[in-house]
Amino acid sequence: MHPFLRSWLLAALLLPAACAPQQYAGRTLNAPALSAHRTVAVLPFEVSQDRVRLRDIRYGGADTTAATQRRIVGEWTDAQKREGKVVAYQLQQQLLTQLQARPPAAGYSVKFQPVAETNRRLQYAGISYEQLPGQSMSELQRILGVDALLSGQTDLYQPLPAGLGLAAKVLLNEPLVGPSVIPSSQSTTNLTLHDCRTGELVWRFDFAGTGQGALRPDRLAERLVKAAAPVFPYRNK
Repeated sequence: MHPFLRSWLLAALLLPAACAPQQYAGRTLNAPALSAHRTVAVLPFEVSQDRVRLRDIRYGGADTTAATQRRIVGEWTDAQKREGKVVAYQLQQQLLTQLQARPPAAGYSVKFQPVAETNRRLQYAGISYEQLPGQSMSELQRILGVDALLSGQTDLYQPLPAGLGLAAKVLLNEPLVGPSVIPSSQSTTNLTLHDCRTGELVWRFDFAGTGQGALRPDRLAERLVKAAAPVFPYRNK
């Protein structure tokens, strides 16, 4: 193991677990605007990752110079960004899939644009994933032809490779369930709905979860939709 990663992992073992298993809160900021919407597009998420996996831990050899450490860290950072982009599109699709799989009893008052159509229109307009945050609501409305945009920002944190936390519990003689000094994997997500006409934020949902399932796009989207269901707008009365 490279000395940089070894010291990082040892420090991580000493951090306290900071989150409850699941926390969430939702706010409706403009109910009249929400009631006027008829079409909604789901955008690719903004994803940031800070994850350590077994494949990230490798022996650096005898070269322990600062330049080598910077190169290893730089390669790891670049990989985090590439993987985060993949997860961004997975969450986009999984969120819509879960919304359609868990409709309210009376259905939705809006139609959701298919993800393939949303991404096709963005690509045709020459808007890349990296350029998406800089687009105005009016421009996105023109391109996508919808009334509202549902977007998400997700942070994924994995301090230890899968399975290593369990091994550490055994080594430290900790109970396998219950509170632990060993940090858990965590995800925090903010779902937002913007009105395309005004650009105004009209609904927000904040969610935090722990455990390996919180890092999987399918499981995270399932938990998100289940938690948000009681306060999610567009439910027919």
